[in-house]
Amino acid sequence: MSDHDQRRRNRRTWPQRLFIGVNVVAILSALVGAGALAYAKRTVSQIQRTTDLGRGVLTPADELPPGEPQNFLIVGVDSDDGLPDDDPVTEGRDRETQGTLHSDSIMIARVDPENTDVKILSFPRDLLVEIPGRSGRTRINAALAYGDGNAGLLVDTIKHNFGISIQHYVQVNFAGFKSLIDIIDGVPIWFPTPVRDRNSGLLVENAGCTNLDRNGALSYARSRKFQYKDEDGRWRSDGGDDYGRMRRQQDLVRRVIHRAISQGARNPVVLAQMVDTGVQHIVLDEFTTPADLITLGRAFRTFDPDRLGTSSLTVREVTRGGAAVLELVESKSEPVLAQFRGTGSQDADEILPSTVTVRVLNGTGIQDQASDTTDRFDEIGFKVASPSSTERVWITEVRYPEGAHAEAHLVARYIDGDPQLVVDPDVSQITVVTGPDMEGILATPRDPSAVPTTTTTTTTTTTTTTTTPDRDDDDDDDDDETSVSIPLVDDAGPAGVGTAYLPGDPPPGESCG
Repeated sequence: MSDHDQRRRNRRTWPQRLFIGVNVVAILSALVGAGALAYAKRTVSQIQRTTDLGRGVLTPADELPPGEPQNFLIVGVDSDDGLPDDDPVTEGRDRETQGTLHSDSIMIARVDPENTDVKILSFPRDLLVEIPGRSGRTRINAALAYGDGNAGLLVDTIKHNFGISIQHYVQVNFAGFKSLIDIIDGVPIWFPTPVRDRNSGLLVENAGCTNLDRNGALSYARSRKFQYKDEDGRWRSDGGDDYGRMRRQQDLVRRVIHRAISQGARNPVVLAQMVDTGVQHIVLDEFTTPADLITLGRAFRTFDPDRLGTSSLTVREVTRGGAAVLELVESKSEPVLAQFRGTGSQDADEILPSTVTVRVLNGTGIQDQASDTTDRFDEIGFKVASPSSTERVWITEVRYPEGAHAEAHLVARYIDGDPQLVVDPDVSQITVVTGPDMEGILATPRDPSAVPTTTTTTTTTTTTTTTTPDRDDDDDDDDDETSVSIPLVDDAGPAGVGTAYLPGDPPPGESCG
């Protein structure tokens, strides 16, 4: 294996950074609630600070009106600092000469303490942007390297390209990820079928409840060539590639936070272990004070991980200089960016269910699911069309014609799950395709911010396809892989983005973790 390939193996994914970075805040909140204020302050004071970010680069929280939502820029860097020499992550790395930092994961967490809301926006590392002071466009993950590790250039790049101001900066390396998974005794997940990814190392041989350990959780988060066993015992690709990986990463974040809470993450002893591990692996800006974190922590003492809102930009894959890169689809990304600027509107609040017609298609094969779901929408006050069935999907979709985004967003808020919004030129009304992730229909809608506004655009054509070559992982040697029909997707992201396999909840009478 080449050094280049090994470096690609060693990259880390954003659930790890989110878990380490955000949990420091969440854990401090519980320490404060348990009366450990002095310990919390002392622990925060031990966090390493960067002096690269002055006023004018950051917009510190003290310059905002009281109670205003704040943006945390969370950056994961390709650093193995803190890992022992015999750790598998360090294999193939020259630890004597390595020094240039690249941001291989970039996200913004918009935190609203008054409404106890958190939204996450992740930026693809191959997204083309203008970097201030340099000509042309290049990948966003190069901004940290061009600044010689100075985070100010990355913050300026985000402001210049997306108009989003940043109040707090969090930089994370990943030596603590395995220790944190150990502290919570793994992550239990119910898999309805055996699954694998021979590139990432994921292997779940039996259906049912599997407790992913430190290595299994990482393999699940990294999985891009995800396969599951069908009823005939054949391995099939879910066809999701980068999109599937993103969805599973979002799923893992919620499961990890749930697990941390269930294992005693609001117990001061367990919390102290997590904090002591986490603070060794993060860097903060100089303006974020212990009081800032503790105030946020107090506001989020009872935060429900299911309310974590996740968003992504709509991008298309293009070739520049012989390399595959991503371009922003501005018209479709603007609603998401507006939310993180604080200028987004909630058009769905102005629409009444009685003005929206919903059709439900059964995408799971579960008997009567479409008709039962139709009845629930009817009870709430929506107009309903006759239910039917369609091809199997792995996640619930809300399909809608061009121009009906607000209506689709309203419908999605009533779905107990994490539905994907899809523009479909072949539907004339809002169409819900049920997936195994859908728990049911809620009596009252979720907060608008809990439903991502990003959409994909589908055509009616289906094609038989195998997994596309991986741009950033290892060579694909799945020569026994069986192809599977998936929808073609336009303007949603890299070629091959389609559906995604997500594990669901245990069946009635069963438990998992």
